[in-house]
Amino acid sequence: MTTQQSGARGSRARTGLIATAVLILVIVGLGLSTMKFAQVNEGERGIIVTQGRVEGVQEPGIFFRPFAPFTTIEVVNVRRQTRTISQNVASSDKQLYDIDIQVDYSRLTSPEALRASYGEIGVRDEQLIEPLDGYINDALKSASTQFTLDQALSDRGGFASRIRQFLTTSEAGRRSPSEQLYIQIYDVKVLDIKVGEEYARLLAEKANLEVQIETEQKRREQIEAQQANNLFQAEQEAQVALTRERGKTAAALEAANREAQVRAIEGRYWRENPELFELRKRELMVQMLDNGNIWFVDPNTDLTLLLNRMGDTSTVVTPPAQSEVQPPASTP
Repeated sequence: MTTQQSGARGSRARTGLIATAVLILVIVGLGLSTMKFAQVNEGERGIIVTQGRVEGVQEPGIFFRPFAPFTTIEVVNVRRQTRTISQNVASSDKQLYDIDIQVDYSRLTSPEALRASYGEIGVRDEQLIEPLDGYINDALKSASTQFTLDQALSDRGGFASRIRQFLTTSEAGRRSPSEQLYIQIYDVKVLDIKVGEEYARLLAEKANLEVQIETEQKRREQIEAQQANNLFQAEQEAQVALTRERGKTAAALEAANREAQVRAIEGRYWRENPELFELRKRELMVQMLDNGNIWFVDPNTDLTLLLNRMGDTSTVVTPPAQSEVQPPASTP
């Protein structure tokens, strides 16, 4: 009897152990089958969704949660991306041309923006690209109508800035396209502008004409500079000549003034000393006789100045006063 009871107890213990092991295996299997494991890389974010509701945002790293049969991890690309758009547009002067632009963007990484983007747009890049291309095309058309073709060709930076402004500026009561898509616009570039053959020919002619105008402008500036230089040199030479003539005139006036002063002194001296004046006249007459030329002068002529000027070059002799001619005496 005792032996039978002992055997029964051992059988029940083994059965309990087996049941416990089975239960543990079931629990482990259930946990393994319902656990959630995901790896979020740099440049990505994980959106934790439980029963259709966004529970949180997983930063780069490992996400692990056991017994989570109703939880999913949606990985979102938040790296910088590039969209290239090609479109045929019309300028403000009604010229058609093809333009290629590039837009660099990325999703906003704040948890609030990722939650809203998940609910309104989705997590796949294709879901974001479709509305983004539409906004870029609208911005391109709007910007092209504000530029002539010449302005678009010469001011690509301004054209790109206008497109960026359209994508990032809010209007009254309406969010900007970048806010609606929960993205950040980094840069907008105009890659290429293609025009028709006829307009390209006109542009080439215009460029040649501008080169000719610029060359002619430079030549005209050189001529004007040369003329200004010649005028300056002529003014300088005239100024020098005028200064020289003024100096000569001043020197001549000074010499004449001094000579006049000397003659005035001499004249006063001779008036005060008539004997010396007579002596001077005789000296001058002797000098003129020494020169070898004899000039007959009217005895009534004032010889004061004449003798001074001619004393060194010629001789002037005053004939004696003519008396009444006496007839010769007759010879007996």
